[in-house]
Amino acid sequence: MSSIRLLLTGFCLAVLAALGCSNDPAAPSTTTGSADVFFSLNVDGAPLQLNSMIYTNAAGTKYSIKTLRFIISDLKLHTDTGTTVNLKNVHYFDIGDASTQVIHVTSLPHANFVSVSYTFGLTTAKNSRNAYPAIPAIMVWPTGLGPDLGYHYMQLEGNYETDAVTHATAGYTTHTGPRHLDGTNPDYPGVTDPTAYDFSFPVSASFTPAHIHEGGQGELDITFNLNDWYLDHLPGDGKDTQYDFKALSNQMIMGDLDAQGKLQTNGPGCFSATLVAHGGHDH
Repeated sequence: MSSIRLLLTGFCLAVLAALGCSNDPAAPSTTTGSADVFFSLNVDGAPLQLNSMIYTNAAGTKYSIKTLRFIISDLKLHTDTGTTVNLKNVHYFDIGDASTQVIHVTSLPHANFVSVSYTFGLTTAKNSRNAYPAIPAIMVWPTGLGPDLGYHYMQLEGNYETDAVTHATAGYTTHTGPRHLDGTNPDYPGVTDPTAYDFSFPVSASFTPAHIHEGGQGELDITFNLNDWYLDHLPGDGKDTQYDFKALSNQMIMGDLDAQGKLQTNGPGCFSATLVAHGGHDH
């Protein structure tokens, strides 16, 4: 009887071994997921149409859009357990260059993702001259506004209606970036900035949690409402940040602390995000 019991025990152990069952914890999977990051450009929910005088900002001024270039940095996904996954250090987007409009991410861990964050532009610590050779020369920051600074954050350009009766138009340049005057700029005679003004800003966008499994794939869609640059998102806070082309003495705003401050305040309200998981499941 004991022989039979021993034979059965040995048989069961062999079966368990064949099934991969043991008391030891399973080794972690080396298979990971991936994701593509897209930017959905719109004006108050309507898909962006270039070179069309069809948009109206919060100040009631009609305008068009012909150019959009921008830089984001420190792009990260966040999980429901507090883990952060770095997606890309610095990314340059150009509406005229399709190769810049999607970010391909590999090696995503199996996780439940709940939000995305990034910096719009580059912080002073990152915004060094010649630091990113892949960013084209057109984004290089003028030396007169900061010889130690590297790049614009954004170039948004088009035309706006200067007269609602005659429909006359003029160009605008919503260019954002830092400032560090050294006293030599003739437009700001004798002005020296002790430290650089940093007008970059953090963006954090939550979304319905999405679960990406090993081998799964995600689509992260960052929605960018361009009209919200010009909207005072907190009209009751006593600080007027509505941005009006017509109220500016000069459309060259790169050294204008008031204009840059308004855009920095309004900017986070431009963005939202969604993440859809494939090959896994959404929660």
